[in-house]
Amino acid sequence: MASIQIRNIGPVKKADFNLNKINVFIGPQSSGKSTIAKICSQCSWYEKNHLLTGGEYDFYSGLLDFHRMDEGYFSDKSEIIYESDWTVISFKGKGKVQLEYKDKQKENRYKNLKIEYIPAERNFASTIPNLEKYSGGYDNIINFLNDWISFKETITKEKQYRIPLKTIDVNYKYNTKNKEDILTLTNNTTVLLQRSSSGQQSIIPLLVVCEFMFTTLYLQKRNSSPAEKKHIRSLLPESMKADYDWLIKMKGTEPKFEDNKNEELLKETEEKIWNELGISTDYDYSSVIIEEPEQNLFPETQKELTYFLLSKVNNAKKNHKMILTTHSPYILYAINNCLLGGLVKKDIPEKEQSDFQSKSSWINPEFVSVWEIENGHLRCIQDKDNIISENYFDTKMTELTDEYFQILNYYQDEK
Repeated sequence: MASIQIRNIGPVKKADFNLNKINVFIGPQSSGKSTIAKICSQCSWYEKNHLLTGGEYDFYSGLLDFHRMDEGYFSDKSEIIYESDWTVISFKGKGKVQLEYKDKQKENRYKNLKIEYIPAERNFASTIPNLEKYSGGYDNIINFLNDWISFKETITKEKQYRIPLKTIDVNYKYNTKNKEDILTLTNNTTVLLQRSSSGQQSIIPLLVVCEFMFTTLYLQKRNSSPAEKKHIRSLLPESMKADYDWLIKMKGTEPKFEDNKNEELLKETEEKIWNELGISTDYDYSSVIIEEPEQNLFPETQKELTYFLLSKVNNAKKNHKMILTTHSPYILYAINNCLLGGLVKKDIPEKEQSDFQSKSSWINPEFVSVWEIENGHLRCIQDKDNIISENYFDTKMTELTDEYFQILNYYQDEK
């Protein structure tokens, strides 16, 4: 489990936390939720890039350019420290980052991950036609746009994508010939996504990209990049370089073996190489960071979406990870249902479990961290069982209803 310390960056004064399987950050607008999410993404990418390619990557420029953070967010007092099982990344002020490699641990191999940052500004992906022609710049919005264009073609190549939420009861298909995003409604009429409701425009790109990241990606073969191949080969002892060359050749040609002997040899050779290096280049899991999943969605749909996302992360064979930033208490209520279900499911008769909509999303509460950021400081809002504290919900509800009850006193007086 990686840990991150952040000091004096934008609105964030102090944030110390461990990255869990699922991480949720809630707080007012401009409180620093996205700042934290972007730093988490950048640290993971920086570590991945160095371990797999050995390449130099400007950490600070990545925050400014790819994640569009303002230079005014940083000062001489700014600091980031990221520590995982493999590296320690240290960044201060506006200078260069320092990376320290930890001792290689063959029993704890670094496994390649696919990182996807889904920004709050994602809605334009489904509202502007012919987005394929826009190629200016490169940041997390353009990266999401490019992935959306690529993923939706893959997802709907053979059939329509059935939206997995009852409150968004449509099928989606990308027409590659006409470059159109088409929704098929329950009465079999069709509409263009760019002319559909704001909720559909917000959620469909999100669902399609998540479907690819959590499922479809792992049905495809991945070829290592030239930079990865060169770096991995340079790390191997001379006695293993021929084995690596053979491995790359065989994986690139997708051999169909007549018996299991050569297929087993391929797997054994790959395992030997990855054990020697303590790293592997094949994608092992996905890390998806989503800003404000609740955008333009009715509370019931927010709940359904939360259940869908947690079920994807929790039930896959892969050790997927997810970060959510949100303003919505409905997202928290839905997450809490999943946490409580995971805590007490052994006490619920199996025949009664199907009565709960959240059943497929029940998760061990130890795998989820929920944080509130306020006045620049981060605090956990979970109790000793890792359920979101009743006191947190009570406090927020009291803040909301106090004024109502004060006004209600005058209504009672008039009676």
